[in-house]
Amino acid sequence: FLSAGKFKTKQEAINLSLYIKTKFFRAMLGIKKVTQHCPPKVWEMIPLQDFTPTSDIDWSKSVHEIDLQLYRKYGLDEDEINFIETHVKEMA
Repeated sequence: FLSAGKFKTKQEAINLSLYIKTKFFRAMLGIKKVTQHCPPKVWEMIPLQDFTPTSDIDWSKSVHEIDLQLYRKYGLDEDEINFIETHVKEMA
């Protein structure tokens, strides 16, 4: 089981679930996660986000559009984006 966040609003929790569905988030998780176990160290590469309405990410967008915002925010180059887009599957 995974416990994540304490939120003031339901929308903030929904925004976290969108973040978890992004290819960006799952690629960062995959850097350190090599088994089904999830000790704290596997989460080290995943940047924390602001899930409130004042976030620099527009959480009202589709998961793919959120990925594009995250790629820009963290300065990923074309090769890095292509790697993530071709090696990480979409989540439903």
